[in-house]
Amino acid sequence: MLLIMNIPLNKHETEELKKFFVEIDQDKNGKIDRQELKQLLETIWGKNTDLDITAAVESTFNKCDLNHDGFITFDELASLAE
Repeated sequence: MLLIMNIPLNKHETEELKKFFVEIDQDKNGKIDRQELKQLLETIWGKNTDLDITAAVESTFNKCDLNHDGFITFDELASLAE
């Protein structure tokens, strides 16, 4: 799950968030899709978990996909982290 903060990111935090974003963006198209986020959560939580990964993906997209195009861009992610 992503933490949503109300304080602006400093330069170092923005760079770290960008590294995190690039790591998730497997196909390097500048956007995170549901499958990429699902793969990340499966890596973190494991596939055999009691946690509902699909629900976590949908919850994250509901919060982060501000223009509702089915993708999370870096700008969308960064705007929620500020």
